[in-house]
Amino acid sequence: MSQKKQPEKPNKSRKKTKSSTRKKIILSIIITLLVIGFITAGAVVGIVAGIIKDTEPIDASNIYDLLDESSFILDAEGQVLEKVQANGYRDIVEYNQIPQHLIDAFIAIEDERFWTHNGLDFRRIFGAAWTNIRTGSRQGASTINQQLAKNLYLTHEQTYTRKIQDMYYAIQLEEQLSKQQILEAYLNTIYLGSGANGVQAAAQIYFSKDVSELTIAESAIIAGIARNPRRYSPILSLEKDQVDEDKHYVLDDRDPLITIIYQDSFQPRQRLVLNNMKRLGMINEDEYQKALDEDIKSNLKPNRMVAEEFSSYFGDLVKDDVIKAFMDNGYSREEASTLLSSGGLRIYSTMDSRIQKILDEEYAKQENFKNPRTGQNLLEVGEDGNVQPQSAMVIMDHTTGEIKGLIGGRGFTGRKIYNRAVNPRQPGSSIKPIAVYTPAIDNGFTAGTVIDDIPIYFNKQEPTRRWPTNVNSNQYRGLITIREAIRHSSNVGAAATLRQLGNYNDNTAFNIMLDYMDKFGISTVVRPENSIRGNSDYTYSSALGGMTKGVSPLEMTAAFGTLANQGVYTKPITFTKVTDRHGNLILEKNSQKNRVVAPETAYLMTDMLVTAVNSGTGTRARLKNTQIPVAGKTGTTNERLDAWFVGYTPYYTAATWIGYDTNQKSLPDGGGALAAPVWKSVMDRIHEGMSAKSFENPGNLVRVNICNVSGKLPNEYCSLDPRGSRVISELFISGTQPTESCDVHVLADIHVPTGKLATEHTPPWEIESRVFIQRPVPYYPEEHSGYKPDDYIYELPKEYYDPLKDGGGVPPFGDDSTDGSIDDDGWFDDLWPDDDDEDPIDDIIDSVDNN
Repeated sequence: MSQKKQPEKPNKSRKKTKSSTRKKIILSIIITLLVIGFITAGAVVGIVAGIIKDTEPIDASNIYDLLDESSFILDAEGQVLEKVQANGYRDIVEYNQIPQHLIDAFIAIEDERFWTHNGLDFRRIFGAAWTNIRTGSRQGASTINQQLAKNLYLTHEQTYTRKIQDMYYAIQLEEQLSKQQILEAYLNTIYLGSGANGVQAAAQIYFSKDVSELTIAESAIIAGIARNPRRYSPILSLEKDQVDEDKHYVLDDRDPLITIIYQDSFQPRQRLVLNNMKRLGMINEDEYQKALDEDIKSNLKPNRMVAEEFSSYFGDLVKDDVIKAFMDNGYSREEASTLLSSGGLRIYSTMDSRIQKILDEEYAKQENFKNPRTGQNLLEVGEDGNVQPQSAMVIMDHTTGEIKGLIGGRGFTGRKIYNRAVNPRQPGSSIKPIAVYTPAIDNGFTAGTVIDDIPIYFNKQEPTRRWPTNVNSNQYRGLITIREAIRHSSNVGAAATLRQLGNYNDNTAFNIMLDYMDKFGISTVVRPENSIRGNSDYTYSSALGGMTKGVSPLEMTAAFGTLANQGVYTKPITFTKVTDRHGNLILEKNSQKNRVVAPETAYLMTDMLVTAVNSGTGTRARLKNTQIPVAGKTGTTNERLDAWFVGYTPYYTAATWIGYDTNQKSLPDGGGALAAPVWKSVMDRIHEGMSAKSFENPGNLVRVNICNVSGKLPNEYCSLDPRGSRVISELFISGTQPTESCDVHVLADIHVPTGKLATEHTPPWEIESRVFIQRPVPYYPEEHSGYKPDDYIYELPKEYYDPLKDGGGVPPFGDDSTDGSIDDDGWFDDLWPDDDDEDPIDDIIDSVDNN
């Protein structure tokens, strides 16, 4: 019978052996892990030590020198016009300007133990590491110190080296700065989306308010943006074709290319910030609920940090001028540009926002740019969006040189591309007062100096061709004063005056012209000696605006401003001073001034230019405010490529230019009629409501009655001119008034039937005494292709009455003989012979006497 096998009892020796082995394995593993840990720890310590050793220590005392702070252009009243920046916008504020609830919001979401840690939050580091191991997520554990260190001193690359460095710097910041200083720097540094660097920039860009005015709800939004600016920003910029009006809520549609819309993806992050603030006791339940209920959509007022109606043409010019000023003070261009874009400067510009707003509004009205003949708007838009014809205008306070308004083009797409206000164009007749008439008055000519507006031949290449001609090439006015030449914009008058000014020496005339243009600030003047073409670069066409390089509207404004400013040229300026963010003066800009002509010369020129506006070519520029006079000059170039009006009042000087950019198309007829209305549309509004003011009379001027045909004192015949009295009251600089009497008006007897001068043989009843003009230099139409000036019909006849020729071949007088001799009573005795040898008329007379 078999036996059941019993379970084998454990062998104590074997069990003991297995247990010992297990313990040895575990111990070995522990020892191995410890060794590995020590080795690893040592390696880590060595790596960290090496990284720290190679990391430059920081000096936190110059922390703000590391920040790229936006500069600002301010208007004349100190209001922000435009920000100047490299990347984004930053406006540094001090700690005490930041509301506590905004500080609390950042601490609540970014670093809740900020006030107690020493730069690193180990509790948060280990907590984040454990969470990342468990969930596979990538939670950050950076303190505010670390984020500031990264923003100021390091890159944003995700490497262990960078992480070790920002931890090292975080501790150094803690040692060198107070908690408040660290927070202030951090809140001015953190990027918060939409180009905003720092909380002040964010407050302005999202809500158009100062940081001190932020609500708790708004502060929570801004604090929440830091984690992911694009996702948690309450606004989004879209191109026009991306906007769906049914889907998107539009906040700002002013920009021609970009529309700003509302996006609500910020809300979860905002709630998290508010929850943390409530949990940490920073806000109570009521404040929490009120913040959640706040209508953020209504609060949002996106601000591009550019004034609504501000034209960037002016801003660009200010930036250029500031850079030049820094370079004049020893900076390199690179240094000046960097300081401008990131130095936190406050640039006090000369702009008057009221004037600039008017200028921009009037240039946006297409009806201001009309064809003077048809009344149709001049508006062509090319495929590139550019508007044609283009225009530019500059407005300046001529007493200070401060530019009060400037626009460099029509339409939006031209902005910041090509500033026509500072680029030269041919000035046409608008240059005549600067190049010809002011030099003439300054050298002894007067408003009453007479020029003979007749065909002239000043083109050396074609000496037989009439040149220059007037606007109506077939019209010549004859003897006119300089005042009249300006009033009617006589091309002949300008060229003839310049030639007389040079004492009929062309080179002398051109040099005088260039000297004065240079004094008036025309920078495009090229001296013949500096030109490869020599003197041929300048001809009489220069006096009519046919200049080699042209003149910019800005320079034309300053040139005419010299006349408005009693003969003192004041160089235009766009800013008066530059300070740092603390108000410390860095640059100061005062306009350079120099006297060009005497006050009397400037006033006399102004008086003549007032005539040109009141009753000449510039009548379309007269202001509605009739208490304020306007002096000015129109200008049109050959082929009507450019149209100008440059004028001034006792308050401001302004130049307006109109033309096509490419010079491939002509403007409609009537340049002055095109440019002057644009000038008027702007200046009417600027001067609306301004008090009456006249141009200041410097004295030393006298009024004298003169004959405007001779320019001399009237004789007894000047008032009997067949056109009406030629006696006028003219203004003279004392000492230049005429002292001789008119020698142009003469009294002469003519033979009425023929219009020729009478002789002693002319029948008395066919003689009439008349007043004529007798030119100092005789004019013969046959020598000028038959052209006759307007006053030629009043000129003293050059031929005498010839009885034989003009009497049809019959002797006009007779005597008792038949040989044609004249008897005592002058009748034809031989034609009526009788017994008593008397004339037939004698019988008639006797019969009348007897009866």
